[in-house]
Amino acid sequence: MSARRQSRLIAAQALYAYDMGNRQADLMDDCLAEIKIAQKYKDFAAALFEKTRDNLSAIDEALADNISKEWSLERLGRMELAILRLACCEIMLFDTDAPIAINEAIELAKQFADDNAPSFINGILEAVRKRWSGV
Repeated sequence: MSARRQSRLIAAQALYAYDMGNRQADLMDDCLAEIKIAQKYKDFAAALFEKTRDNLSAIDEALADNISKEWSLERLGRMELAILRLACCEIMLFDTDAPIAINEAIELAKQFADDNAPSFINGILEAVRKRWSGV
């Protein structure tokens, strides 16, 4: 696994823990302490987690606007939701090219989410990308 993908995975795991009620101040530090990657990748993971956490309302609104009428964010698995939130944050608030953020989310979903999650995540994030970029 590339260091950048590992950064995203750590951020997703921290966001998952946060979503499940773990609100301790050193949550991200605890997650980062267990991995051996360069500091710049740890910094990226921390920034991704923090920016996602700090912008959850806007991110959830963007996701909810692009999810099918039969679904809601509450119905999603917590790991799928963490992956969606992180990728949406990258699309909206980072300089990451949207196709890269989407591909990385799909790869994480293949490893850590339900079998149907990769295509579901792809569809939602493509809709977010199109709306966000005005395409």
